[in-house]
Amino acid sequence: MTTVDALRFQYMSRFSMQKMGWRLVFLGFWIVFGLVYIGNTWSPSSYAYTLKTHYGYQDIEPALGKARSIRADEWAVVTPLTQAAVRNDFERYNKTSLYQEDLRINYGLPIADWGMAFKPTMWLYGLVNPAYAYSFHWFAIFALFITGYALLFKRFGASNTTALLLSFGLYFTGFSQFWWNEKGPIVAIFPWVIMPFWLNLRLHWQLIWFYYAAVFWLLTNFYPPVQISLAFVGLVLLVAGKPRLFQPRTLVWVGLAAALAAGTAGLYLYDYLSATSATIYPGSRHSMGGGVGDRFMLSWIFPSINFSWVYNSLIGLNMSEIGTVGMYYYVAVLFFLDYRNMAALWSDTSKRRIFLVLLAGFMVQFVWMVLPIPSVFGKVLLWDHVEPARMQYASGVLLTIIVLYAANALGLALSLGRLLALCAFVLAGWWVFKHPLGAKRAEDLFFLFPLIVLYLLARKRKIQSHEALALASLVFGAVLFGRFNPLQSAWPIFNLQPNAVVKYLQEQEKNNDGVLVFPHLHAATANGLGFRSLSHTNAVPPMAFWNKHFADIPAEERNLIFNRYAHVVPDLMPHPRLQQTDAVQVPMDRFMQIAHAEVVTSYPDALPTDGGFERGAQYPAALVLHGWAGWTSDPDAHGMEVITEPITKGSVQLTPIVRPDLPQNTQNRVSVLNGFKIMIPHPDQAPPHCITLISWDKRTGERKLLNNPSDVPSCASDVIALSSLGRAP
Repeated sequence: MTTVDALRFQYMSRFSMQKMGWRLVFLGFWIVFGLVYIGNTWSPSSYAYTLKTHYGYQDIEPALGKARSIRADEWAVVTPLTQAAVRNDFERYNKTSLYQEDLRINYGLPIADWGMAFKPTMWLYGLVNPAYAYSFHWFAIFALFITGYALLFKRFGASNTTALLLSFGLYFTGFSQFWWNEKGPIVAIFPWVIMPFWLNLRLHWQLIWFYYAAVFWLLTNFYPPVQISLAFVGLVLLVAGKPRLFQPRTLVWVGLAAALAAGTAGLYLYDYLSATSATIYPGSRHSMGGGVGDRFMLSWIFPSINFSWVYNSLIGLNMSEIGTVGMYYYVAVLFFLDYRNMAALWSDTSKRRIFLVLLAGFMVQFVWMVLPIPSVFGKVLLWDHVEPARMQYASGVLLTIIVLYAANALGLALSLGRLLALCAFVLAGWWVFKHPLGAKRAEDLFFLFPLIVLYLLARKRKIQSHEALALASLVFGAVLFGRFNPLQSAWPIFNLQPNAVVKYLQEQEKNNDGVLVFPHLHAATANGLGFRSLSHTNAVPPMAFWNKHFADIPAEERNLIFNRYAHVVPDLMPHPRLQQTDAVQVPMDRFMQIAHAEVVTSYPDALPTDGGFERGAQYPAALVLHGWAGWTSDPDAHGMEVITEPITKGSVQLTPIVRPDLPQNTQNRVSVLNGFKIMIPHPDQAPPHCITLISWDKRTGERKLLNNPSDVPSCASDVIALSSLGRAP
């Protein structure tokens, strides 16, 4: 061995040891973090929101952060259906549900069938307490995200450190965080689908990995708008980075593996897909291009421009809908790129081809997002099934790789002038685009602090300039977006002890032939707690059920209302109606005997005042009110007297509702079950001129006058004796 060979061997050995050491540190981090995370049964769930708001569990809070009502896809649907699958002993058909529905749906659930082989993040269900299994699932999804994207970024030139920083940076963006606890599996598993083609494996092993990861991706959460757009990104990345795959012979095998993966997922979800294709929503939904406006594009480079520090949307849409993949990393790199090396990039055929393929892929997606292209032109890529706003994550992944590739190809040139120009740009963006919205807090400008600090450090060690910019962007993103999802123990999700509200609902279910009919038990939450509830979320509409119970409604109208993915919302109302695209309201009296209020013409003088009511829904021949009263007995003894002008003709329906705010605001004087709804019939299009409500405690005989809202006049009383009402006090 020559001296040169010896030095080369010594260098390679040292490099291999460093690489192995980095991997061991990385693995050790995941092991320690996983043990802590799963040991505490942590999760990103906002389920505490429904426990507090709908079921009166005031003491259950996240360990860190705040449960978000906007994340109803998770706390009202995915998590309750996971609870239902556990209570159902992991069987395919939900025997705990009123609708007996198939649980092989778009949401990946722990069902003990052959599909579980393709859901490795759910393998702990049935082996340990489901709280640990639920926590493991979300820990695994997080680990897959960070590791997968870090490996993907390395394939496009990132160092180990830069790859990790960008992976965490992508995690702490609006789309990732605002959709994480429901769509997290879709965005996390994606890089693992295309990763095998970058590994030094024989083609057949690459295809096996690709097939398994693709089925894993599709079955853990099936949501075509994001998956179709990400599949396009995967295609672009492979065309750019692995052109050998597109040689005819190899391409045939890749195509066969992709078709087999799609076929496997399609076979598993066949019943769901067949039924859904015949629905009005989502089966008849097709999208055209356009609709992603300038405020969304601005948020790619000014990440917090559309919302406040406390996550209030400033542009009208809710927080989830305004989530994009925005990072200050993009604009920081553009300001510090060494554009003098552009000619060298352009003269390198391989680098130029990669850059142009990436850029072309991004521009095609960009055009679909911003221009009103007819849906027929999107059919080639299945984009007629992709709402343009849902393409923002996929385009964000592509944009991140484009900027990363440009930074590596051209290099970065740090200078004080460029730093000042970038600071001025960030300040101007905040002043011009956000300050006029009234959000005068300067959270957007926080980026300048880590930027300046890390710039000063990088000036001394220029080789770390790229890492410095990625880290500055990550610090801002973590502070800005990292507070959105809570750290919630899954223990109360699966090991909840009944409180007064749950015990009351259990009695109501028992007294109504084993069916719970109660308002405001949002989506699938009641079934998740074990109730055979009319309130539910049906991914596939149970049309036979609705045809039976609403046979009096014309078939066309019945189909329009019920033939859709829908949350079923029982309420006091004359007829069923479509509340919104994915929610149908049904009258409670079709499924249970409703309590009634007494219609009276007067009330005694000097009644104490307690409670109040407000207007609710107004129907052509009925008015719904909601409020609370000062009853001191159990809900079975709650009564109500109603005075209207003109006098109400017909039955006045009365139902209790859960009001968790009442104990909090009355020092526990008023019960959480003292809320009510009341529906007052009236002549068509002729609501009463005045209304007076009196709460009546059937056990104590106590009556109290409820306060009217300012827009509802109270009715005057002739003050007659109670005995003339036909009832003793």
